[in-house]
Amino acid sequence: MDLKFFFIVLFAYIGLRGVYSERHHLLFVYTVLTKPDGVSGPVFSAVCLYDDRCISHYSNEEQTWNRDRFDAEIWRYTREPDDSRDWFINLLNTLANCTSSRCDGLHTLQRRVGCEVDKHPDDAVMNVNAFDEYGYDGEDFIFLNYYTMQWIDKSPKAKETKTKWDSDRVLNDHLQLYLNDCMDWISTYNASISTPPALHMFASAAPHDQSELNLTCLATGFSPKLIEMKITLNNITLQPFSSSGVRPNVNQTFQMRASVKIHRDEKQGYECHVLHSGQTFTTTWGKYDHINSQTLILCAKLLYSSFLLQLAAQNCYL
Repeated sequence: MDLKFFFIVLFAYIGLRGVYSERHHLLFVYTVLTKPDGVSGPVFSAVCLYDDRCISHYSNEEQTWNRDRFDAEIWRYTREPDDSRDWFINLLNTLANCTSSRCDGLHTLQRRVGCEVDKHPDDAVMNVNAFDEYGYDGEDFIFLNYYTMQWIDKSPKAKETKTKWDSDRVLNDHLQLYLNDCMDWISTYNASISTPPALHMFASAAPHDQSELNLTCLATGFSPKLIEMKITLNNITLQPFSSSGVRPNVNQTFQMRASVKIHRDEKQGYECHVLHSGQTFTTTWGKYDHINSQTLILCAKLLYSSFLLQLAAQNCYL
């Protein structure tokens, strides 16, 4: 195979994967500081992130995790790791050669532990992965190879820690069980909280051709954000001339729209099909179907950047 052609095919394949897959992760991040003379503030902090959204944090005052009440469903099948605040502080003190009463200099320990999954729009799982990694004083320290359950030292200072942790079967068995639960949970969680899209189809006059209309399909209010959309005429897929891509709404849901050009006098057989979280949603369009105020408002908002609101209301058809 010609090398240039091979790379074209490879990059096209990578691009398709980017369009048709989505990554979700559950991540716990711990940060521990030594406390030299003259430095104030907490020495321990921890947060839990789901897809970069903070859903829980550790309270030093209450010595416990505080979960976001709006994400109660997340905690139905999962939990925070059992490692205690004191365990992290003792580990850092050991690495920094600190005593119980004194520590020279400022040192940091960070941990990143959790799991991630790649999914298709039909909710099929492509890949799952688990990880547990530590950093010390801003540099990689040690991480777990989940598939071999062996610790990999990334710093000369980590060799002693690696030997100790590799031989601790109780620690590793407990960690493996937790990471397995994490991957099982995240593989199914998005389907359980899925919010389906609301579909709308409307048309506006093409600005440069009076014989054409721009027919738009809008999917909005859906979550998670991975979605596929197509507009068809008599079951034949039409090529869109514009697409917004997936964009966020203000309420943590998402929207997407795509537009095709159609002849003004053609009004039958147009459908919009959306694949989301393993389900297919369909709506149809007809030029002389009834127009309601909600659709006019929606259409006007979408067309505001290109047309005056008055023209948008005059030229939109449900």
